[in-house]
Amino acid sequence: MKLFEIVGGVLNIDPNTLSNESSGLNTQNWDSLRHIELMLAVETAFGVRFSMSEMVSMQNLGDMRNLLVDKGVDIDRAAA
Repeated sequence: MKLFEIVGGVLNIDPNTLSNESSGLNTQNWDSLRHIELMLAVETAFGVRFSMSEMVSMQNLGDMRNLLVDKGVDIDRAAA
């Protein structure tokens, strides 16, 4: 899944170790600074913008995935 590849790249970890339950609480290298980098990378890769309330509501990658799908994003393909 392209989303996990992007997250793995930002966090400098193997994307195969990520799941929908991955979050800042249980994922290596995911601290507050990397969280901001992660949000920017995902917004850029998929051509979307997250509101502050959307960012706060995301508790894990599953939430992020669902929000992207709700925005009409194909999470298996990043924007060109």
